[in-house]
Amino acid sequence: MSRVTPGRSGGLRWHGRAFLRHRTLWAPFRNALSTFLERWQPSSRSLILVGPSAGWCLPDAFLRRFDRIIAVDPDGWARLLFRRLHPDAQLAEWIRGDFFVEAPDLLAKEPDAAVLFCNVLGQLRFAGFEEAVIADRLKSLPSLLDGYPWASFHEVFSGETELTPRALSLAGAPLGEALLRQLGLSGQWLDHGAGAALPKTVPRDIVPWRFAPERLHLVEMGIGGTRARLTDQPS
Repeated sequence: MSRVTPGRSGGLRWHGRAFLRHRTLWAPFRNALSTFLERWQPSSRSLILVGPSAGWCLPDAFLRRFDRIIAVDPDGWARLLFRRLHPDAQLAEWIRGDFFVEAPDLLAKEPDAAVLFCNVLGQLRFAGFEEAVIADRLKSLPSLLDGYPWASFHEVFSGETELTPRALSLAGAPLGEALLRQLGLSGQWLDHGAGAALPKTVPRDIVPWRFAPERLHLVEMGIGGTRARLTDQPS
């Protein structure tokens, strides 16, 4: 597989790119994410956002469902931009840090919160972590979040193609490169190392994200925790 690395998220370059694309090129992905989040119905009134950046793709309607939002993100620009993009969101606290470091204290303080990983678990490999560390972090999620409703959307593959496949609903974990063949995609693709982010047996959607005119990301969306309910899709 290709080892070509896409542009890292965070910083002014990322936010400038997102500003130009989030209402145009990224609109179909944002709509798909909105549909997924409409179907996720945790009973919690508080929400921990992990790696939301400025929330370029997060729908306001979803954020308004919560009375208290805590965000964890290392990007120094993200908090200001998030507040500008989502002025109605009830942002109570912004922690500039690493969720996996902050989690023990944060989760102890927020026992009734739902947790949403915002396109972050597929970016761990670009944050300087070794593969063994990433594997340990993903493996720790079920025990770390035991008793919490949680969900995640994260990149699993990215590559250069003009094709945009249909979204795909799966009953369980996709089988690596077999997923690319199932979607009719060929060529060189970057594995984002997030294939084990969700429990193997939970349903998930694989959604195309036209990240750039020449670049496609495949994003996995699913729920992993207890006290969460994914409602039926409308027929």
